[in-house]
Amino acid sequence: MTRTRWLTLLLLASLGVNLFIGGLAIGRWVDHGWDAEERFERPPPPDGPGPRWLRRMVGEEGMDTVREVWQRHEGVIDPLRRDADAARTAVTDALSAEPFVREEYEEALGRMRAAMDRMEVAVHAAITDVVTSMTDEQRHAFAERARAWADKHCGPPPPPKE
Repeated sequence: MTRTRWLTLLLLASLGVNLFIGGLAIGRWVDHGWDAEERFERPPPPDGPGPRWLRRMVGEEGMDTVREVWQRHEGVIDPLRRDADAARTAVTDALSAEPFVREEYEEALGRMRAAMDRMEVAVHAAITDVVTSMTDEQRHAFAERARAWADKHCGPPPPPKE
């Protein structure tokens, strides 16, 4: 191979590596914004039951309440979570079936949506019990953390309707 051909191959390889690294950086920015490091510096939520976001929002001081409430509700939530997981698996199975049958996929999606709705109703009941047991000060702090999270993650509000 000639020197020019080697140089061309080296430059193309370098371009490929640069495009790959640039794509990773752009993907990270699209997913998390440039301040993604800030997100990973937060301490993990306290260990325990309940959704990760709820444990993070109540902090260590609210975990006794979360544990107590989740213990009361887990008999209802756990079977509904298993049903939702099974429904999600059925959607994946219908999606990968050969031959693909649109109606079966749509039915699986409908069953998953119904299972997720039932689970969310049960989880919301537990969260309502957690929030109800908070002092006014704790509840206001919880609301402020929820508002800050929403402001950071939900994007700009929709334009006003005319």
